[in-house]
Order: sequence, then C-alpha cells, then structure tokens
Amino acid sequence: MKSDKDPSQTSTKEKPLYLGHRQRLKARFLKAPHALPDYELLELFLGVLYPRKDTKPLAKKLLEVHRSIWGVFFRSELFDHWGVVCFHELFRRILIREIRQAPVLNNIDKVVDYAYLSMGHLHKEEFRIFFLNKKYELIQEETVQTGTLDEVALYPRTLMERCLEFNGANLVLIHNHPSGDPCPSKADIELTGALEVALLPFQISILDHIIIGKYAAFSFREEGYLGNSRLQAVTKCTEKDGTEKG
Repeated sequence: MKSDKDPSQTSTKEKPLYLGHRQRLKARFLKAPHALPDYELLELFLGVLYPRKDTKPLAKKLLEVHRSIWGVFFRSELFDHWGVVCFHELFRRILIREIRQAPVLNNIDKVVDYAYLSMGHLHKEEFRIFFLNKKYELIQEETVQTGTLDEVALYPRTLMERCLEFNGANLVLIHNHPSGDPCPSKADIELTGALEVALLPFQISILDHIIIGKYAAFSFREEGYLGNSRLQAVTKCTEKDGTEKG
C-alpha cells in the first residue's frame, strides 16, 4: 500500500544533502544572477533537468570537457535532452529575428552565433547560404548541400539557380567542419573563388564565407580571402571562447 505522505514534507534528515545546497544556490541566483560563476549557473540549470541528481560534479565535468557554457549547451551529450533542445530552439529563433532586423553587413557576429547554434553540433558537413537583397537584408536561409563527414561539394550552377529564384544580390556562405578545425582547406578556398567568378556576370557578390569548427570560426572576409585567388595555407582563426556578448 502506497503512503499518502507528501514527499515535500519528508524530514530534513531524509533529504539528500544536495537539495539544501540547491536551495541556497537558487537564493543566491535570485539575489544576484551575475555573481554566480559559470559552473554554479550551469549546476542550477542542470538541477531543473535532473531534479533528483546532485548536478555539481556534472556541471564541473561538462565545463572542463567543453570549455564554456556555449560548448556545453551546443556540443555535449545534453543536446539530446528535450529541455536543452527547447532552449536551443528558443535561442535560434531569437537570433534569426535579430539578424532579420538589421543589415547582415553590420550584424555578422550574430550570423556566426546563429551558425554555431544551427551547425556546431552536426556530425556531417552542411553548406548553408544566407540570401541577401541589395541592402544586405536577409531574404532567405537555405541548406543547399549536405555532404559526407569530411567533404561538401557545391556546384556554381545550383547556387546561381537559387540566387535567381530568391532575387538575391549578396550571399553569405556558411559550412561546418565536424573535425573541429575551422581553417579552410585548399578545396574550400578554390570553391569560394570559383563561385565568385561564376556569380560575377550576374552581379551577385559573396559577402562572406564562414566556416564553423568546434571552438572557433573562420571568416573569409576578415582574413582577406575574398576577391582574390590566394591558395596559401591559413594560419589565423577567430577564437570562440563562449564569453558573454554585450
């Protein structure tokens, strides 16, 4: 026969020690959210996902492995939890709305964040394109190619057809490297150059080509790899350290 006793009325002696710690942590958070270090903030969130588990060791371990809160949320095993997937989708919708509200030319950091959010966890390479109008405003986002684990092929003719369909005047090319290294290969650079040449007669410009790795992103625009045919090795990558953005 089941007891009618309310679990919330269980004596303090019977409660796991971590529950008291979690309540104190919650009180500190409500008083001063910005004062909590990353591992405690993550611990508090994990407590919502796993209410019957001591989440402090898990929070510390996840941060140790994935280096940042960003990495934990978008590149860890937590991505399989429905609560994290829900958070992920909410964040994605917020970012895409912000991108649509301003010219992409002045909003490229948010495009990189969105690319991390959408592609950083993928195990296969994908090639996505932001189609922009003459004012650099987002018209359409589309996945135009899905490749094998280590290779994506994008044909200029396919891209031209999509540009004409959406009446795109500018493009942002985005693809991911599941290996984790965002630095472009010789094939990446050659493909970008070929697309620039193929689109030139149609007065369609490539604004940027962004490659997403595990902890870093590479921007062809920032590194001067647009508008020329250099095929030298790339040595610079923009660090993605998960720090808070203002």
